[in-house]
Formats: sequence, C-alpha cells, structure tokens
Amino acid sequence: MFKNLKQLSIYICIVIFCTQCAQITPLTGGKKDILPPKLIEAIPNNASTNFISNKIELKFDEYVSLKDLSNQLIITPQTNQLPDIQAVGKSIKILFNEALLPNTTYKLSFGNSIVDMRESNPLSNFEYVFSTGNNIDSLSINGRIENALTNKSAENILVGLYPSNSSDSIIYNEKPLYISKTNSSGNFSFNYLSNKNYKIIGIKDDNKNLLYDGSAEEICFWKKDVSGIDTSLITMKLFKEERNKQFLKKSYSNEYGKAVFIYNKEIDGLKKVSANGLVSYTENKGKDSLTVYYNTIFDTLKVIVEYNSKPNDTLLLKIQSSSEFEKNKVNGRFKYTLKPNFSTNVAYFTPLSFDFNFPLDQNTINFNKILFLETKDSVKSKMDFKLTKSKTNEVKYNLETNLKEDAQYSIMFDKAAFTDKYGRTNDSIRYDFKTTSSEDYGILNLKISFPKKENYLISLFNEKGEETIAEKVELALTSSSDQLISFKNLKPGNYFFKAVEDANKNNHFDTGDYFLKKQPEIIFISTSSIKILSGWEIENEWIVK
Repeated sequence: MFKNLKQLSIYICIVIFCTQCAQITPLTGGKKDILPPKLIEAIPNNASTNFISNKIELKFDEYVSLKDLSNQLIITPQTNQLPDIQAVGKSIKILFNEALLPNTTYKLSFGNSIVDMRESNPLSNFEYVFSTGNNIDSLSINGRIENALTNKSAENILVGLYPSNSSDSIIYNEKPLYISKTNSSGNFSFNYLSNKNYKIIGIKDDNKNLLYDGSAEEICFWKKDVSGIDTSLITMKLFKEERNKQFLKKSYSNEYGKAVFIYNKEIDGLKKVSANGLVSYTENKGKDSLTVYYNTIFDTLKVIVEYNSKPNDTLLLKIQSSSEFEKNKVNGRFKYTLKPNFSTNVAYFTPLSFDFNFPLDQNTINFNKILFLETKDSVKSKMDFKLTKSKTNEVKYNLETNLKEDAQYSIMFDKAAFTDKYGRTNDSIRYDFKTTSSEDYGILNLKISFPKKENYLISLFNEKGEETIAEKVELALTSSSDQLISFKNLKPGNYFFKAVEDANKNNHFDTGDYFLKKQPEIIFISTSSIKILSGWEIENEWIVK
C-alpha cells in the first residue's frame, strides 16, 4: 500500500508540473509595421519626358491597395476621362483611355490613397510626373483663401486654373484645366506649370462635381490673370453670392388673420401689397419675409405683391374656413397674444417693447386695464408710461418710460385691455422683472487708426461670435484717419473688433459678384481681444490693417 501511495504522489507531482508548463501565452508577431509602402521602380521613370505610352506601372516593396482614390487623386491638367487605376499585388497600374496633350507636363497627385495591405499605412502626398514634350515644366503658383466674413482660413476649397481666353461662364460648364485644394491653413499650390496665363478661381465644391453651382456654393476669384512667372502670394476672399432670382420658399397661416410669406432672398423693390380684407402688412427683419394681416373668412387668401421694377406676384394661400374660424373663436383661440423683448433681468438702458400677433386698434386700448408698478423697499408706486406704435413694424409697440437702475418692476395687462372690432381680446398677463446697475457694465474708449479715409461700420463681438454695439464712422478727405469711439454698457467678457469698409454707404456688408468682377467688401478683424470688466473704463487702440 505504501508503494501505491508513493506512486500516486509521483503521478500528482507530474500532472501539476505539466499543467504549469503548459500555460498559453499570446504570440507577439514581431514589431508592428508602421512604415508606408516604398516605391522601388516606376515604368516609365518618374519625371520622364517624351512620354508616348498610355500605361504606367508603379512597383512597391510590399503589397499595396488604394483607399478613397476618388477623393484623393488629382490629375493636372485634367483629362476628359479618368484613367483606369488598379492595385495589383505590389504594383499600381495606370491606363489612360484617351490621347494626351502634346508638349504638356502631367502630374498625378495621389494624396494619401496609396496604402500598404497589412496596416493601411499611407504613402503621403505621393506624386508621379511626366511630360509628353522635351521638358518638365517648372513654374508654380501659390496662394491662400480666407473666408470674407471671418478672415479665417478656408479649408478644402477647390482651386482651379482655366485658360485665360475662356469665357466667364466656363466655371458652370467645364472642369478646371488644373486643380488644387486648400489645406487646413487655407494654402494651395500649383506646380509643373508652363509659361501661360490662367484665370484662377476657388469654389467650395460641396457636391464634388468640379463645377460652380451658383449661389448655392461659395466662390472666390483673383482680379487678373496669373502665371507662374509672378511669384507673389495670391490671397482670395471666399464669399457667397446673393441669389439673383427671387422666389417664394414657403408660406403659411397658423392662426386666423395672419399669413407669412418667406422668400429665398431680400425682397427686391417692394412697392405695395394688396389683398381682400387686408388690414396691414409688414416686411420682417432681414427683409426676406412678409407678414400680411387680414380679416376675411374664406378658404383661400389672394395676395398681390407689387414691385418697383418688375411684374407683380400673385400669391394664393389656403387659410381657415368659416367653420374653423368659429370653432377657434368659441374655444378661445382667437385672441391677442404679446411677446415682450425682455425677460426677468433687464438692462436698465434697454427700451421695452411688445410684439403683438395682430395689429392693435389704438382707439380701443383700455389704459385703465394696464398697470405699471415700481417696487422699492416693499413700497409699490405707479409708473408713468406711453404705449406707442413702432414706425417700422405694424405689430410692435414701444413702452416708453424711465427705468431706474437696480429696481423691481411689474407690468400687468388685465383681460380685454386690447380689443378690436373682429372680436379679438387678450387674456390677463403679468410680467415681473428687475433692472441691472451701471456697475454691472464696463466702458471701452477705442482709438482706431484706419488704413484710408473711407466709410466704416465698427462693431464688437464676443468669443461666441455674438455681435454687440455697432457704430458708423464717416471719414472725409479732410478728416483724420484716427478716430475715438466710446462703447458704453458692455457686459464683462473678452471682445474683438470688426470694421467693414462701407464704400457705398449703405450701412451693411455687401458680398461679391463673380460676373460683375466685384469683390466682397473688406472686413478687418482684430487678432487679439480686449477684456472688459464690470465697473471699469478701459482705453485701447486698434490699428486697422
């Protein structure tokens, strides 16, 4: 028995030993491949001249594949048909399906489309160049594109070179002869160019058709023809053209008596609006929409819009029927509603106003049902006020009064404070708010040195891009180009400065026009911010350039 126990013990030790020795560990497989494919041979050689073949083969040191070739590959000058390009084993084979231009240098820019098969390491910015003539052209054009509104770099913009003798409409119908794209810094370059003149145009080619699709896309252009002899850097401003054709985008009437018509652009030369049962109408802010107020009851509203210099528009809109109107009236949906321009915290210098959903009949306003109170030390006192109609908006009314700093106010409208002959009335409503103090704001005295005597629109904007107070500056030939502007009641925060060169004195920024060869108006933006502190008066200087 002792012998059997001894043998059993030996067997147990052997099993334990073997189990420990048989632990499984993963294979490392060696170091990870981080190197891109390496070109070992090109047939014909890269930078070959007198190219007469229609085939190219690029041989690499490892198996390769093509990734995102349609977006990465750029061939200059453009061919009518894309060549057949395939990855076969360790080679990339290129077959042209058309005759190439004589005495021309071609460049195939693969971007990052050539990758190794194993780890997809890209061969970055690989280019293959050849010439069908005796020489490789060596001239280049370099430039930069910035957004006209922000002056920031415009990335991934298609830049095209077109023959200098081509018509301006070529950008709508034909692809560029040479193409490039801007990088993250907005820079672009063309190389291997011959000594010729070109038109240079940039397009935000959203649909990637290599054509300009009008005001749906952004565009930039250089003021004159360019060639590789001129080594100066070209800087172009990217802008969006105004839509030439005006049309109605949308119309609706979500309540009786009010119809809204929205256009694709600012309404051009509005003269008059007429409609059955018309009460009034107003152009809304931005002047790209029209609100019509009516008091008729039928299924379709017919509105005629007259213009100063073009044919009238006839607009038809389905509205509430008489049965729907009566139903809404019984259910209390036919009434005046108010929308104040303030909330519970109001800047003490802010003019108070209300937007109504329908024009008021001023003769029926019951001021006995409107109460304006100031509360101070728990004592309430009545405030004097006037409710006056805006000169620019049919349904906007200004509440004229004298607000004090750091005070508590209440405005109460009793039921039927507003009525009209159509049966509209308002529900009772109350607004409570508190005014701020002058100590909550800062003052900025800004000395501005302008580059030339011109008209400018000056504004400030914060880090979120929200604009604040704007000023107009008119500089005559006899005036100084240095101006001092004081901005008061600024909220604490960091601000940048913006100046629009308003040459035509129309008080707003004007975009460019490609066919009229009109560049967008110049916008200057400060590169560093100024910090505004509450209760502080800050002085700063801005040299506009």
